[in-house]
Amino acid sequence: MRHVAALWCFLGLIGTSMAQRAPLPELNFDRRTDKGYLDSLKTVGLNYLKSVDGLPRAVLNDSLKLEGLRYMALVYKQVRGPARDSLHYYANKLVSQSVAYNDRVYAVRGLMLDEYYFRVFKGDYPKALQINQRASELCVGLPKETSPLWQVHMNMGDIHLLLKEYNPALQSYEKSLALLPLNTLVKERNRKLLISQVVSQMGEVYDIQKRYDEARTRFEDARTIAYQTNSQTNIAYTSQRLGEFFMARRQPEQATHCYEEALAIWTRLGDIPGQASVFSRLAEGYLQLNQLDKAIDYGEKSLQIARQRESKRLLQMATSALYQVYRAAGKPDKALALYEEFVAVRDSLTSHKRIDEIIAIQKRYDIEKVQAEAEKQQLLQRQQLMNIRRQAELDQLKAKVEAEQLAAVVRETQLKQRIEANRLRAANEKTRLENRARIDFLNQNLEQQKLSRQFLLVGLFMLLAFLAVFIRKSRQIAHQKKQIEALNHGLEDKVRERTAELEAANHLLLTKNREIEEALLRGQTAERRRVAADLHDNLGGILSAIKMSLSALNPGRLTDREQHIYENLMHMTKEAYAEVRYLSHNLQPDELEKQGLAKALLRLTDKLNITHLTRFKLDTASLPTLDKNTEFQLYSICLELCNNILKHADATEAEISFRQIGSELTMIVRDNGRGMTTTESPGMGLQNIQERTEAVNGRLEIVSETGTGTTFLFMLPLSSDMAVV
Repeated sequence: MRHVAALWCFLGLIGTSMAQRAPLPELNFDRRTDKGYLDSLKTVGLNYLKSVDGLPRAVLNDSLKLEGLRYMALVYKQVRGPARDSLHYYANKLVSQSVAYNDRVYAVRGLMLDEYYFRVFKGDYPKALQINQRASELCVGLPKETSPLWQVHMNMGDIHLLLKEYNPALQSYEKSLALLPLNTLVKERNRKLLISQVVSQMGEVYDIQKRYDEARTRFEDARTIAYQTNSQTNIAYTSQRLGEFFMARRQPEQATHCYEEALAIWTRLGDIPGQASVFSRLAEGYLQLNQLDKAIDYGEKSLQIARQRESKRLLQMATSALYQVYRAAGKPDKALALYEEFVAVRDSLTSHKRIDEIIAIQKRYDIEKVQAEAEKQQLLQRQQLMNIRRQAELDQLKAKVEAEQLAAVVRETQLKQRIEANRLRAANEKTRLENRARIDFLNQNLEQQKLSRQFLLVGLFMLLAFLAVFIRKSRQIAHQKKQIEALNHGLEDKVRERTAELEAANHLLLTKNREIEEALLRGQTAERRRVAADLHDNLGGILSAIKMSLSALNPGRLTDREQHIYENLMHMTKEAYAEVRYLSHNLQPDELEKQGLAKALLRLTDKLNITHLTRFKLDTASLPTLDKNTEFQLYSICLELCNNILKHADATEAEISFRQIGSELTMIVRDNGRGMTTTESPGMGLQNIQERTEAVNGRLEIVSETGTGTTFLFMLPLSSDMAVV
C-alpha cells in the first residue's frame, strides 16, 4: 500500500518530485501505426529511465523506476516486427525489479504485459495460462482499488474464447467488468476503453452462441462507450464489428453505414490494412443493396491493397467479394478469373488452417496439462492452508489464554500501583502541610526577632525621646503599605480593563480593515467596469468609425502599394477592435462576480476552445469558494497565462486544474508547448503574475524544459480570511 500511495503522489503531483523531471507522455493509441511517433516515445522512455536509474532507494524513487519500465513495455506493445521482442525484455525486467522492491501491484502489471506477448505475439497459450495463474496468486490480499485482478480475468476470458470455451469466457469477462469500475489506478478514459473491449468480446461470445439480441446490444454498447472516449481506433473497430453483425443478419443498409464510418476513421489515421478490410466489406454490402458500381469500386481498391501487401487474408476477402459482384454485374470472365484466384488463396489458407488446428490441438493438450498441474498445486496449497489455519487456531487459543492471564496480572499490578500512588500522595500532602506550618512559625519568629533588634537599636541610639517618634513613623509606614497594596490591587484591575479594551479595539480594527478591503475591492470592480465600458464604447467606437471610414474608400482607384497599405490598415483595425472587445470583457467578466471563479474559468476556456487551435481543459472539482479578491487575482493570473500560451507556447493542449491538500490550495496551469529556458528574462506578464500571487500570500513555482511544455504551480494558504466553504 505504501508503494501504491507513492505512485499516486507521482501521478497527481508532477513537478513536486525530488528532481522535478518531466512526466512521461500518455500513449496515443490512435497513432500506433506512426513509426516516427513510436520512436519518439522510445527515446523519451529511455531518457526517463536514465534520469531515475541513479536515484537512491526510497519508496517514491522505486515507484519512478518501476513506472519507467512499465512505460517502455507499453510502447513496445504497440510495435510490430522483430522489435516487439523488447516487450518481453522490459516486462521481465519490470517483474524482477518489482519482486526486489516487494511491490506486488507492479509485479502483476509486468506479468500481464508478458502474458500479452506470449498469447498475442507468440500464440503460446499454455505459457500465457501459467503467467495468468501466477498473477492471480499475487493478487490475493490486494485491495480492489489497486488490484490488477480485473486484467487477469479479462485475459482468461480471451484464452477461453480462443479455446471455444464460451461459458467460462463469459464468466471471466463478467468478473472483469465487476472489478474494473472499482480500480483507481486506471485512468477514467482508459477504464472506458477497457470496458468497451470487454463488452465487445462478450458480444463475440453471444454471437457465436446465436444469442443475437444480446450480441447486438453488447456491440452497440461497446461502440457507445468508444464514442465517449473519443478514441478513433476503438470507434473504428467497434463500428466495423457492428457492421459485420448487421451484414451476417442480411441488413446491408445498417452494415454499410457502420463500414463507411469505420473507413473514414481508418483513412484519417492512415491505416492501410484497416481500409482494405473495410473496402471488401463495403463491396459485399453494396452488392446486397444492388449498387454494383460502388461495390466494384470498393472491391478493386481492396484487391489492389491486398496484392501490394501480399496479404492472403485480405486477398481472400477481396477476391470473394469481387467474384460475387462481377457475377451479379454480368461479367463472367472477370468473375471466373477472380473465382479461380479466390479458390487458390482459399486452398492455401485451408492448408495453413489445418496446420494451425493441429497446433491448436497440441496447445490445448498442453493447456490441459498446465491446468491439471495448477489444480494439483491448488489442492496441495489448500491442504497446507488448512493445516496452517488449524495451527493458527491453536496458537490463537493459546495466545488468548496467555493474554487473559497476562491481563489479570496487569490489572492486579495496576490496582496495587494505584493504591500505592494514593498512599504516597496522602503522605506527601501531609508532609507538605507540616512543612508549611513549620515555615510560617519560623517566619513569625524571625519577624519578632527583627522587631526586637530594631527596638533595641533605637533605644540605644535615640533613647526614650525618639521612642514616640519611632512608633508614630512605624504606624505611618504600615498605613502607607496598606495604601500601596490597595493601589496595586486597583492597578491590576485597571490593567485587566485596559487589556480588554485593547482587545476590543483590535477586533474593531480588524473588522474595519476587512470593510476597507471590501470597499477597495468594490472600488476596483467599479473602476474596472468603467475602464471596460470606456474601452468598449469610446475606443471601440473610434475603431469602428475608422473601419467604416476605410470601408468608404474605393481600393480600385489606389495603386498597388496603396492597396497593400489599405489592406494592412483594415486588418490592423479588425485586430485592434477584437483586442479591445477581449480586454473590455475580461477586465471584469460578469460570471466572475455573479457565479464565481469556476464558472468564469469555464466560460473563458469555452471561448478559447472555439476561437483558437490550442485545446484548453479545465478541472475545478477541488476548487472551493474563495473571497472576491482572491478569485479575481486567480482569474487574472489564468487570463495572463492563457494569453501567453496562445501567443508564445505553440501548444496544442493546455490545462487548468485545482488541488486542495490540507490547508493549501494548489492551482496548476500547464501546456505541452515549446517550453521556457532559464536564460529567458521574465517579461511584464510574469512580473504581474508574481505580484498577484504575492497579493494573496501565495507562492509561485515554474517547471519547464525546452520542447516539453511549461507548468505553473500556485500554492495559496486557505486561511479563514479567504472565506473558504
